[in-house]
Amino acid sequence: MATTGPAVDWARKQVDRGRVPVGVLGIASRQGIEDIVAFGSDAGRQAATDDHFALFSVTKPITALTVMRQVELGRLTLGTPLSAAVPGFGADRTDTVTLEHLLSHRSGITDPDIDGGTPLREALTQAGHTFYAGSLVQYCNLAFEGAAAMAEWAGELPFEQQLLALAADTGAHGLTFDADRNPHTVHVDSTPGLNVETMHKNRHPGAGLFGTATDLLSLGTELLRDSGKAVQPATYAAMRRPRTKDVPFISVLPSPRRHTGLGFQMPANESELSAREIHGHPGWSGTEWWMLPEQDRCVVFLTNVLDTPDLGVDTTELLNAVAAS
Repeated sequence: MATTGPAVDWARKQVDRGRVPVGVLGIASRQGIEDIVAFGSDAGRQAATDDHFALFSVTKPITALTVMRQVELGRLTLGTPLSAAVPGFGADRTDTVTLEHLLSHRSGITDPDIDGGTPLREALTQAGHTFYAGSLVQYCNLAFEGAAAMAEWAGELPFEQQLLALAADTGAHGLTFDADRNPHTVHVDSTPGLNVETMHKNRHPGAGLFGTATDLLSLGTELLRDSGKAVQPATYAAMRRPRTKDVPFISVLPSPRRHTGLGFQMPANESELSAREIHGHPGWSGTEWWMLPEQDRCVVFLTNVLDTPDLGVDTTELLNAVAAS
């Protein structure tokens, strides 16, 4: 197991400089997992390479992969309306929200607090209307509850069962919506009022998964291989195609902005990056999961602090380090 190298040095630096208390870095290729290292301790708990972490929005591309399996089976299309699966949705809307809109943050659904107490399916039917579907881009967690509902409707199986089947098929056996795997505590000091326990009780298909570095690396390996164990190559290519480049954004988030495909995000600051065709997703808790196909690399960084970019954790540095590793 490597103890040096640009990516490992980057991960160690985040802990040594006090930006995050713990960090687990993993790298894989088409050949499989190449390296996993852990740094730091939190409240006396030493980080280990097999620790579970709250993944937050790294959940989104995994949910999208699950839903796209129903598209491959001919049970859904990207143009299928959400109202077909959730008849109570959009009663006051004059537009049509499709699966493509949901997976690319173009639904116009007003996003409630992620730790709200209302059951997600009920929140979906009660959701307000921010803009006409497809006309703008605004990040929306609740849209992924809509996508999960469509997968259930099409597949006639609970969404979680479908996602766990994807996990089993790709060797990501530790992925779970259950908080009983002793995950690292998420530090929320920078976001007063966020109730992480309430959020996870929602089992949110946009933010609720727990997992290990091995889980994400195993799934990433199958994607790099284009093996078809997650989704077929044509589906995977479609998911990586940016769908928001020419659509105006509504955002209060800091740069760098990211383009969105279907569940996957692509960095918009391409001129600052050594690699091309990068795709993956960050999570609010500092988690990162990215594929660099030209370099045959998947990288995972897991930690447990909200808003890490505000603390100096720079994903561009990580991605350039991985490209050089």
